[in-house]
Amino acid sequence: MKKITVLFLALITGAAVSAQQKSRVTHMTVTIVDDHAALRVGRRPNNMFITRDDTAQVQRVIDLDMHVRARDEPAAYEKMMMNILKPYYDNNWKLVTADVEFVASSNTEIFRYYFIKEE
Repeated sequence: MKKITVLFLALITGAAVSAQQKSRVTHMTVTIVDDHAALRVGRRPNNMFITRDDTAQVQRVIDLDMHVRARDEPAAYEKMMMNILKPYYDNNWKLVTADVEFVASSNTEIFRYYFIKEE
C-alpha cells in the first residue's frame, strides 16, 4: 500500500511540475568584424552588428585595433573584448557559444557571440 501511495504522490508531483509555465528564451547574436586593411580613407564602416531573434538589428562603429593588441598586448586585447561584451552579461545575457572566422582574401576576422536570456 505504501508503494502505491508513493507512486501516486510522485505522479501528482510530476504533473504539477510539468504544468508550470516555461520561461521564455530570447536569442541574440553579436558580430564583430575586424578589417585588418592597412589604411582606410574616410568614414569607417559599421563593424558591430547586434541581431535579436525578432530580427531587429543594431549596427555600430566600434574602435578596434585587435590584430595589434592581440599580438603585442594580449591582456589589453582580452580586456577590450570583455568591455565590449560586459553590458550584455550585466543585463543577464548568457554566452552560449562563440565563433571566429578568418577571411583570408580580405584579411578580415569575424567574431560571433551567441547569447540567450531567460525571461
